[in-house]
Amino acid sequence: WKREISGFQEPSQPACSLDCASCDHQAHTPPSTVSIDVTNLCNQRCPICLAYVDAMGYAYHPPLEYFEKIFKHFVNNDPRPNMCFFGGEPTVHKNFLEIVRMARSYGFQVQLFTNGLKLVDKQYCRELCSMGIQVNFGLDGTRPEIYKALRGDNSLEAKRKALENVVECGVNKLVIISTFAVGVNDSNMREMLDFIHDYRQHVSVWGFVPLTPCWEPGNVALEPTTTECVERVFEGMIPGMEFVSTGLMKFKVLSKFFGKQTLGGSHPNCESATLLISDGERYLPVSSYLKGSLSELLVELRQLDTTLAQKSAEIPSTGFRRMLFDINTFVTLIKALKKNLDMSSIFGGSIFTRVLSAIADLLRGRKIDAILKDRTSFKHVLTLLTIPYEDKGGLEDARLKDCPAVFAYEDVDTGRIRTTAFCSWQTIKDDVCKKIQAHYQGGAAEKTAVDYQK
Repeated sequence: WKREISGFQEPSQPACSLDCASCDHQAHTPPSTVSIDVTNLCNQRCPICLAYVDAMGYAYHPPLEYFEKIFKHFVNNDPRPNMCFFGGEPTVHKNFLEIVRMARSYGFQVQLFTNGLKLVDKQYCRELCSMGIQVNFGLDGTRPEIYKALRGDNSLEAKRKALENVVECGVNKLVIISTFAVGVNDSNMREMLDFIHDYRQHVSVWGFVPLTPCWEPGNVALEPTTTECVERVFEGMIPGMEFVSTGLMKFKVLSKFFGKQTLGGSHPNCESATLLISDGERYLPVSSYLKGSLSELLVELRQLDTTLAQKSAEIPSTGFRRMLFDINTFVTLIKALKKNLDMSSIFGGSIFTRVLSAIADLLRGRKIDAILKDRTSFKHVLTLLTIPYEDKGGLEDARLKDCPAVFAYEDVDTGRIRTTAFCSWQTIKDDVCKKIQAHYQGGAAEKTAVDYQK
């Protein structure tokens, strides 16, 4: 279904060799998001994870100069990609604040993927958040038993405290990330949604990582979870909800109004998303404000964008013809939105005045998300996003080839900065990180976190 409405055509030949160790992904796909493994040290021992010291067999914690090489490599990219920090637990790296500060000094937008436990320290939290980063905060549910099953501990209360600290420190780019495991926290999603609604002024995205079998065989009695599992739970919980491929939200010409989308979206079965709108008491599906379905609206906008892109290619980038084209694009977009949106639900009583104000905002170059917040009932929008972080056995060449999300690392044999598609990082990271650590350490990689702390 997703492939059909996206107009996706399966390649007649393999899209790539899947030889990720020898391929430099950036050579054929410029990255919009660059991820970096900061360390494999962690302050949790999650049974579902193999990305920490004990599981990998060595401690990985490269020095500042390693990160600066990566920042220098991408600083002149146009557009400049976001930097995302992963682990282990990134905040456990003893120089993590300096790493973030350095990334910001090079002009990168920074995202941190964290379990949040280090942010219980309010002073540390304040210093980190003052650098204007996006915090992607790991929170799997509102019940202690969920953390016992997925994390092997009872970290819920510490996470609640850390989340409060992040909010108090003024972060306005807050994302909740939940590992989604059928039979563990799927029945907790309604409570979680209500919990997030209490933080609706701060949380803009709720992301789900379906549980993939990354653990040692026999150690975990859990079933793998898919993107479709997440979608079914929410579509059954909230009537009218519909997940769509994020690729449908990617535009060329219309990105001038909607803003650029930095998510993957390279394949209809990669990330999926939907929107919820708060009415002040609860979240409603975006379909409550549409005359049809979300997928119908996005398909129409994508078709419009394709037509406009073909015309745009024949018009000079400046001058009178470009001005006429921009005016026509704007009018055409307004007609398409008017056809598909329930104006009375969106604008309330003073429809004419508010619509005129919104049009004036668009003409002044304001983005649609800001206009919706100021001029409509869309005061607090929550994006639900599935993030299918593929395991080693489930990689598809068609998904990887055009993926704009990458992991970056230094090839210490050549000194070059190389990249691999986000989901293929797991296939090469152990060997790559071990070589990096040995290179900067001047010998064999340390075997334990204790060695690092000495």
